Amino acid sequence: MKFCYFSGCCITAALLLHPALAASPCDGTSTPDGKACERLHLSQAEAELDRYTEAAIHKMQAGTAPTQTLAHFHQAQAEWKQFRQEECNAVYSAWSDGTIRGTMELICATRLTEGRTYEIWYNWLTFPDSTPPLLPEPPLKRGR
Repeated sequence: MKFCYFSGCCITAALLLHPALAASPCDGTSTPDGKACERLHLSQAEAELDRYTEAAIHKMQAGTAPTQTLAHFHQAQAEWKQFRQEECNAVYSAWSDGTIRGTMELICATRLTEGRTYEIWYNWLTFPDSTPPLLPEPPLKRGR
């Protein structure tokens, strides 16, 4: 009995230490698996957006930008979040007859989030000359 318990602990530890060995929600074919996968993509996209947003804010605070620049940026970010919510609500409604509606809503949110990250990078973290950008160009993984 101790051997079975020990073996189970070892297998669990191996899966935790090597995420590639653990089952990914993106490996599944069911609607719940697809939705879990898209939640993961959205979470990753939002983490990247946060990273790029923080870098842009830091640049504005450290630079010579007019004081209203940061206020406008925060306002734009708040309005963008509202836009994303309403746009993806519309997508959800458009697919309301199917079980895929939640997945489509998440894909919408991920695509818009990646696009916003790119805009922040382009507008705030790049330079018009040959100066390298403050962060690398973000990929548009869900873009079509």
